[in-house]
Amino acid sequence: MKFSHRFWAGALTLSVLASLCLHPITADARRMTAAERAAAEAAEAERQAVYNKAVDSNSIENWPQGPQIYAESAIVMEADTGTILYNKDMDMVNYPASITKIMTALVTLDHCALDEVVTYSYYATHSIEAGSSSIGTTEGEELTVEESLYALLLESANECGNGLAEHVAGSIDAFVEMMNQKAADLGCTNTHFTNPHGLPDENHYTSAHDMALITQAALQNEDFARISGTAKYQMRATNKDDEITYMTNHHKMIAAYRGDDRFLDDTVIAGKTGYTSVARNTLVTVAERNGMTLIVVTMKTANTAESGIPMYTDTAMLLDYASENFSKVNVAENETKFTVPNSNSFFAGSSIFGQTQPLIVINPDDGIILPNGASFSDASPELAFADDNSDSSLLATLSYSYMGQPVGTASIQLEETDLQNFTFDREIDSEEEANAVTALGTGIQQKRFIKINVRLILIFAAVIAAVFLLYRLIRHLMKSFQFSIGFSSRSSRYSHVKSRRRRRTSFLNKKNRFSKGRYHRTPKDRGGSSLDDIDL
Repeated sequence: MKFSHRFWAGALTLSVLASLCLHPITADARRMTAAERAAAEAAEAERQAVYNKAVDSNSIENWPQGPQIYAESAIVMEADTGTILYNKDMDMVNYPASITKIMTALVTLDHCALDEVVTYSYYATHSIEAGSSSIGTTEGEELTVEESLYALLLESANECGNGLAEHVAGSIDAFVEMMNQKAADLGCTNTHFTNPHGLPDENHYTSAHDMALITQAALQNEDFARISGTAKYQMRATNKDDEITYMTNHHKMIAAYRGDDRFLDDTVIAGKTGYTSVARNTLVTVAERNGMTLIVVTMKTANTAESGIPMYTDTAMLLDYASENFSKVNVAENETKFTVPNSNSFFAGSSIFGQTQPLIVINPDDGIILPNGASFSDASPELAFADDNSDSSLLATLSYSYMGQPVGTASIQLEETDLQNFTFDREIDSEEEANAVTALGTGIQQKRFIKINVRLILIFAAVIAAVFLLYRLIRHLMKSFQFSIGFSSRSSRYSHVKSRRRRRTSFLNKKNRFSKGRYHRTPKDRGGSSLDDIDL
C-alpha cells in the first residue's frame, strides 16, 4: 500500500508537470496551423483572382471564347502564320526562369556546329547557385555542342548555359549582348536578358508574347525541335567522367519525368520548363494539331499541393481550345481576287511543247488561320509590293486580317521553272527513261537530251520580234518621207515648166499680134497706079 501511494503520487506529479510543459507547445502548434491556414486561404484567393482575370482575346467580335486559366499571363500562337489565337495579358513583363534557355539554344545553333567541342571553365561550372539545376559538369570537362544542348534543354543544366555562352562569344557578357540583339531582331519589345540560364535577376525579364516569338524562331532550326522534343538521352563518358549520364526531359507532356505520366501528349513536339520562387512556374509547349503548329506559353503560374497542376492542365486546355476552334486555310486554293488567269501572256515553262504554267503564282504552301465556321471571304487582304530585289522571286505579300486581327500572310512570286528535258528521237517508256537518267549518273551514253530553258527562249523571241517590228517601222517611215520629197519636187518642176510654157505662149501671141498689125496691113487701093508694087 505504501509503495502504491507513492507510485500514484509520483504519477500525478509527472502528469501535472507534463501538462504544464506541453501546453505552450500545443498552443504554438495551434497558432502555426492557423497561420498556415490563413496563408493557404490567401494563396487560394490570389489564385482565384488570377483565374478570373479577363482573357483579352475573348473581347474580339466573333472570336471563339477561350478558357479561364490559372496562369497570370499566357498566349497561344500558330507558328507558321504568327496568328495569335489566345491572349491573356500576353505583354505582361515577368521573370522567365529556365525558359530563357530557348534563346540560349537559338543563339548557339545560329553560330555553332553540333560537333564542336565545348571545354568548361571554372567560372562556368562554379558561378551558378548551389542546388540549382545541373548535370555536375566540372572544370576542364569536354562536351560537344549537341551534348551541351541536350543537358541545357532536357535537364536544364545551368552550367551548360554558361559553357555554351563562353564557347560562342568568348564571355558570358558578350553572349548576353547577342541574346538581346537577337530578341530585338525578332521584334521582342518587353525582353532583356542578363544571363544565359534564367536564374533570378531583377533586370532579366520577358513576356509570354516575346517568348512565343523566340520559340517561333527557334522552331525554324530542326535541331532545336529534335533536341527539345527528346524524352530521354544518354550522354557518353567524357574526359572527366567514366560513366554514362542519363537525362530525362523535365517537360511532363514529353516525358514521364520522375514517373509522372499523367500529362503525356504525343502531339507535343518540343518545350521547356522553368521555375524559381520569384518567377513561379513558366512553361513553353509546342504541339502539332489539326494541320497547325501551336506554341503555348504560360507564365507566373502558382503551385498547388498537387504536382503539375494547374501548369500542365492549363496548357492542355489551351491546346484543346486552339485545335477545336481554328483551322488553317490554304490561300492559293481559295484566293480569287489576286489570281493570275491562265492566258498566254503569263505563261512560261515549256508552253511551246504543250505544257504551260503561269509566270506569277501565290505560294501554294501559304495559309491563314480562321475560326471554324468563318469563310475565306471573311478575311480581308492587303497587298504590299516587295522592295525591288533582282535576287528574289518575291513580288508582293498579301496580309490577311479577320475582325481586325492578323491571321497570316501569303507571298506572290515568280514561278521558278526548272530546265526541262526533251528528247527529239522517239517516245520512250518510263523504264527506258529511268535507264537514261541512271545512265547520266554513271557516264553511259544512251540518249542525247537537249536542255531548254523555255523562259529564255521566249524572252529571246520577244526581243527578236521587237527588233524586227522596229526595223519595219523605220523602213515604212523612210519610204513615206522619200515619197513626200519626190512628189513635192516633181510637182514643183511640173509647175515651173508649165509656167514657162504659159509665158512663152503669151509672148508669142503678143508677137504675132504685133506682127499682124505692123507688117501685114492691107494697102489702100490706088487704082492701078504705077506705084502699086512699091512697098511704102
